[in-house]
Amino acid sequence: MAQDHYETLGVLPTANAADLRSAYLKLARAHHPDKFVGAERDKAQTRMMNINEAWNVLGVAHKRKEYDSTHRRVTPRSEATPGNSKARRGHAHFKPFDDDPIARADIDLDPNPLATSKGMPRWLAFVPVLLVGFGVTTLGFGTMVGASMVLKIGGISLILGVLFFLMLPLWVMSRAARDPDV
Repeated sequence: MAQDHYETLGVLPTANAADLRSAYLKLARAHHPDKFVGAERDKAQTRMMNINEAWNVLGVAHKRKEYDSTHRRVTPRSEATPGNSKARRGHAHFKPFDDDPIARADIDLDPNPLATSKGMPRWLAFVPVLLVGFGVTTLGFGTMVGASMVLKIGGISLILGVLFFLMLPLWVMSRAARDPDV
């Protein structure tokens, strides 16, 4: 009969990669053949081979997935978590990722611009929206009335609004001061 790799490492089938690695290292330290002599060394060597084989299968994600699909029965969620008599529902099993601010310490999240940057008036941000709105309204009115001059004004206003929309970020960046620490 083939050995159960989870049993060899002494972990549950639901153990994550860190738990598997921890169990492997603990067993490898305890059963390493260099710690034993004589007949005990042979037993330790055999045990260590089984531990290494289990780790080589369960320690690699695609091998573990294949092993689980061919050698393990699917366990219901209520059995998968010890001490849990009810299956989990909804998002109860969700664990958020670690949002540690120290891991992102190298990213500058300061919303304040540098003191040497030249500001931009807030009303300037609305100019593209106003030009596009005026252009669309004027084009609609010119189409209903049939006035070619109104259509031309609407088209020019629409084109200017789109160009202003595309050029405004470039203009703002050109006025910003560079951070001397970067």
